[in-house]
Amino acid sequence: MSRLIPDTLAGRTIVILVVGLGLFHLWSIWIYRIGSGNLLGTNQSQALAERLVSIARALNELPPEERAHTAQALSSPDLRVSWSVDPPAAGIAAEGHWADAVRQDLLRLAADLAPDDLLFGHAGATGVHPHVPFVALRLDDGSWTMLEPEPGALSTGAEHDVLGSLSAMALGILVISVLLVRSINAPLRGLASAADRIGADVSTVDVPETGPREIRQVARAFNDMQRRIRRLVSDRTQTLAAVSHDLKTPLTRLRLRAEFIAEADLRETIDADLDEMERMLDSALAFLRDGATTEESRLVDVASVLETICDQAADAGHDVVLSGDCHAVLQCKPLSLKRALSNLIENAIRYGGRARVSLEDSPDRVVVLIEDDGPGIAAAERERVFDPFYRIENSRSRDTGGSGLGLAIARTVIRAHGGEISLGNGPVRGLIVAIRLPKVATG
Repeated sequence: MSRLIPDTLAGRTIVILVVGLGLFHLWSIWIYRIGSGNLLGTNQSQALAERLVSIARALNELPPEERAHTAQALSSPDLRVSWSVDPPAAGIAAEGHWADAVRQDLLRLAADLAPDDLLFGHAGATGVHPHVPFVALRLDDGSWTMLEPEPGALSTGAEHDVLGSLSAMALGILVISVLLVRSINAPLRGLASAADRIGADVSTVDVPETGPREIRQVARAFNDMQRRIRRLVSDRTQTLAAVSHDLKTPLTRLRLRAEFIAEADLRETIDADLDEMERMLDSALAFLRDGATTEESRLVDVASVLETICDQAADAGHDVVLSGDCHAVLQCKPLSLKRALSNLIENAIRYGGRARVSLEDSPDRVVVLIEDDGPGIAAAERERVFDPFYRIENSRSRDTGGSGLGLAIARTVIRAHGGEISLGNGPVRGLIVAIRLPKVATG
């Protein structure tokens, strides 16, 4: 049952309108049919009785040889009049409300009628129009005149007009309601889209504050929240930039003083520590700046970006292989994406000895797989390695440990493009990094 209920607010509102209007429409038709049926049935039976009495009186005044022709002349498009010496063969009696009403009206108009002078039946019994009722009246000489309504004559065109008008009115109300519901929900759809964009880019434009008052209030609160987030990110980045700048000054002084140390081994150790501290500061600053980057998004061939990274790594003497599709166009921020992919390929080279990069292009997304021959990562560590400055215990050496920001920067960039990154171990050994990027503009 839940599968039949739309998932959107607009869809559910439209379903409520359709069901409500449909039930109301059926109820209105039912009430109309009951009221009009009683009214039209009374009017029709009275008119039929008056016409039958008038025809019977006219035929009584004519000689028998003229009665058949005159009866045919008295017929109309909705009522067939006939005359016969013998009574009609009424195999099936026409009883019910219609027959009772006609009988009462005839007895009121001609009080001298005997019950045997009236005959009700269905025209199907005479071989003419099946299932249509008729009424026959015996004349003074024992012959019979019969009135047979044409098919559909007992219903009125006005009834069909009213029902058509009700249906057209219900349909018009439904169409207008659907359009109004969609227009009212349009700001909500824009708000949802903006919420998705702000998760990828805090510099996105404000949401238009349009629509009903409640939606305008939500949009205004969302815009205020978005501006506060932008200020927070900007303040954080500026603060770290200032700290980085201030720390580099004493680092430079320490580097100069280290030059006066006579012992070479000690001097090299201090220089290496100072280099590592400087790299960590630069990495931390770059990590925060990635969250507030103003780089423009544009169409880029991801295959070309990967080819450039792999060629540079191969030129540096590393074992890197690129395979898969040779073209994969994606709407992205090329510098940020290149940096993320570079970090992941460098990690594969650093910890796995080699990198096997594959690219798969599909209509809805681009998938990049990076495999290495390293020890892999335990399942319990695969989420924690994305935390800033977190490093697995066996990778804390100065040669391979890095700053602990490579994976954090990569996931930040990938998510900013609306994608996702996951880690998994190979069937024998090694780590497999899977990057899935949707072909949707997020920036």
